[in-house]
Amino acid sequence: MTPRTQFTLGDIFRISLSAYRQRFRSLMGISLVFLLPFDIINAYVQLRFFGALPANWMAKVQEAHSVSEAIAAIPPAYTTWMPFVILLYSLVVLPLMAIATSRVTVGMVVHGFDVPVQEAGNDAFRKWPMSFVTLLLVYGLYGFAALVASWVIGLCTGMAASASQVLGVIVGGIGLLAAFAGSVWYWVRAAFVPYVIAEEKRGYAAALRRSFELTKGEVWRLVGFFLALSLILSAADGFLLLVGSVFAVIPGLGVVVAVLASLIVVPFGFVALAVMYIDLRMRKA
Repeated sequence: MTPRTQFTLGDIFRISLSAYRQRFRSLMGISLVFLLPFDIINAYVQLRFFGALPANWMAKVQEAHSVSEAIAAIPPAYTTWMPFVILLYSLVVLPLMAIATSRVTVGMVVHGFDVPVQEAGNDAFRKWPMSFVTLLLVYGLYGFAALVASWVIGLCTGMAASASQVLGVIVGGIGLLAAFAGSVWYWVRAAFVPYVIAEEKRGYAAALRRSFELTKGEVWRLVGFFLALSLILSAADGFLLLVGSVFAVIPGLGVVVAVLASLIVVPFGFVALAVMYIDLRMRKA
């Protein structure tokens, strides 16, 4: 990757939009291969298991006299199907989409040529096992840190509450804010692991270390980037759903519109992340 001029956030979104428009067919092909099957599964789960939840299940959870009773009161949709959908996206769809869109985006922005969908897809499948294990490591480290943080916060809150109830509330609130800030920091630093695997052929702990190297000193800028990207994606998705709502009077068409909106909007997010990765590579060159 040849270092060039560093990008501003405005440059990143402008370049991302240009790459998205010029490689639209390739990106839609990637969406059809990797994202559409997930969207269909997700739509089925939402309609089949989340469409008829008991109205009073939250009350039953709150009235439970033990942890086992509380867990038993939670609908299976939340204890089985929601974790399944989240894991499917996080460990399968996300790395495949990230690698394939990265190959297309980097090919255009850095090298100036079009990477065929078949080549990008094949590369994603080849690197998926490494991505799968690496992301398990990323999620596992976060889970361990979250458990430790929960224990420390609970311990400090309990000690403070033994002296003063108000002090316990204050300490607990500060602990939760600190945990939230730590979560944001970790996920911003680890966000580019799939792109490191795609472009630098590093895996496992090396990919996580590289992502931390690339994002060193860039956390606040990246937080702003992710907030802006979330707003853009939400606005685009909302606009498409609003347009599609005109035809949603036809039974089942609302789900089709939601799936189409996802296929069109989601790839732009991956393209923007790939362009940001390029910028971080240039800054750390």
